Amino acid sequence: MKDLGWYWHRLRAMSLPEMVLHARKKLRQRSDARGLPDWTGAALQASAGFPHVPNAAQAPASLHQSLIQESKEIAAGRWRAFGHLDLQVDTPPHWHKDYRVGKDLATPASAFRLNHRALPDGADVKLVWELSRWYPLVRLAQASHVVGEAALAQRCIAWLEDWVKGNPPGQGWNWTSALEAGIRLIQFTWIDALLRDATASDARLSERLAALRQAILPPHAYFAWRYRSFGSSANNHLLGELVGLIVATARWPELERWGVSLATLHECWEREVLFQFAGDGGNCEQALNYQLFSFEFCWQARLALRGAGRTVSESVELRLNRAARFFWQVQVPKEPWDYGDSDSAYVTPVFQEDRTVIPEWRGWMDGSPGGATIRYWLGAPPVFHPPLIEGGVPEEARALGDWWLYPETGIAIHSSGDWRMRWDLSPLGYLQTAAHGHLDALHLSLWLKGTALVVDPGTGAYYADGKLRSWLASRAAHNGPTPLGVPEHPRRLGPFLWQGRHAIPVAIREKAGVVGVLDLPGSQLRRRLTPCDAGSGWRVEDCCLGSDGSPASFTVRWQFAPGTMLRVLGPREFIVNRLNSELRVVVGADWDSVEHFELGDLKIGAGSDSLAGIVSSAFRKTERAPFLLLTARPAGDKPCVFSTTFLAFITHEN
Repeated sequence: MKDLGWYWHRLRAMSLPEMVLHARKKLRQRSDARGLPDWTGAALQASAGFPHVPNAAQAPASLHQSLIQESKEIAAGRWRAFGHLDLQVDTPPHWHKDYRVGKDLATPASAFRLNHRALPDGADVKLVWELSRWYPLVRLAQASHVVGEAALAQRCIAWLEDWVKGNPPGQGWNWTSALEAGIRLIQFTWIDALLRDATASDARLSERLAALRQAILPPHAYFAWRYRSFGSSANNHLLGELVGLIVATARWPELERWGVSLATLHECWEREVLFQFAGDGGNCEQALNYQLFSFEFCWQARLALRGAGRTVSESVELRLNRAARFFWQVQVPKEPWDYGDSDSAYVTPVFQEDRTVIPEWRGWMDGSPGGATIRYWLGAPPVFHPPLIEGGVPEEARALGDWWLYPETGIAIHSSGDWRMRWDLSPLGYLQTAAHGHLDALHLSLWLKGTALVVDPGTGAYYADGKLRSWLASRAAHNGPTPLGVPEHPRRLGPFLWQGRHAIPVAIREKAGVVGVLDLPGSQLRRRLTPCDAGSGWRVEDCCLGSDGSPASFTVRWQFAPGTMLRVLGPREFIVNRLNSELRVVVGADWDSVEHFELGDLKIGAGSDSLAGIVSSAFRKTERAPFLLLTARPAGDKPCVFSTTFLAFITHEN
């Protein structure tokens, strides 16, 4: 019944044209379940262009050593999901297994009859799909090219042959998502180009790779185009599907026979770039890791189109330039932390280490040594005028007192001295369903000397723990004011589905600071940020007004990062200590109650409160961390504005 309710609400979020497209999709699935096209006679001749495989001798020495070590780990079955989750897999892997819970989900069933949102025994389809994004296989191909070991190419091809054997087109979990097909098209294009030298001197290996082209490319092109995302489901999925088709079709023009022409793909992609990224460069999904994920998709498409002799429009070039700049400015260089739904996804492993993806991409963008590996694989970044410089003026943002606000995306940033802050003044998500949005409007994240102290709670997982995910997306899990005794608005109806969208917050500059205002049905939430003297700290003043304008009760939850130590100086004064930074937190005298929760206080029990204190710094990674819970109950002559002050206290050097 719960699933039926989700589908009912999902149906109501669709327009009539989208319903028609869903009906068409169902008809196509019925047709394809009876039989798929015959693509055994495909004549696939690779053209020059993208990817341009650089000379192995020019690879950075650190990349050379990294690939040697990583290829050994991969061969031993030591794989890493989402850049941080260590898995021990079989060699080759069981391609339908969630290795986190030990559940093998292999099935001969038609993919069109499988529901990937509801897997048994706590399994998560994201972990199944992660194996079949072929990141380790791309690594083996990279290592074969850079290191020059033929055995690595042979292992890569053998494991791809095993995947093809266990994943017939249209059967099983790896054919339930057109996005996954698009990503595999990108990876195989890279693998094919990287193994060119290894197969040139080995006729048998060359024949096996040619057979894989026949087995993989036509069905993937067919599936990615025929079942491409549409309407309120598009998000970054449609972008990834189009890019997969562009990258593969630019290399093998014959794929137009099973997909669509490169000219059509180019047109669709340019339109989607302008939909996905706002004029100020921010990603409309309101999820920061998808900013980078979508940008990487687009940059590979741009390179592939240019390699095929096509010209990308000036408007799209400008939008991609702004998208890169937005990410570089908004994501912090040290201890990066996302907002919104984020699954730690990346497109292709063109970086050196998966644990340093973000600083490497920032290094590629600003031309610093940290981006050398990405420059080796992808070439030069966009040209920025003015160049990207720490502390420089953010382009496309407007000054708002001591802050810079991206007006369309609704993200404000501040950087001065040891302070780095990010303030959310954004709308809720993208398109009708606001799929990847969180109720994080007015939320404030804070770094001191590069150390994350006050953080966004994160995502957790998409399907494995629905209760936790709902909590982490809620207003109460973030630190904006949360009205007491008022139903949450809008209401989350299930995975990737919100009842509606709240009003867009308004930012107002005042003489002493900046005020953010969020209007909700029956409530108005206000937060004022004011700098303290000589850059010593920040004063946060929160307020909640009822429908008649009178003060109303609310809470604020200051969630600290994992590994934080909370020391009590007094009933309303605390020291927050983490790594090389200490922060003094002073709570105003007017709060009705001030509760502090340290790790020993965070017990697991019934109700949503048992989830309080859980923080997810990366997808499928959750930890407990301390927090302060402040409650305001204005009455009589009591002030309606309640303050919390954050002061730099003592700093230690490691």
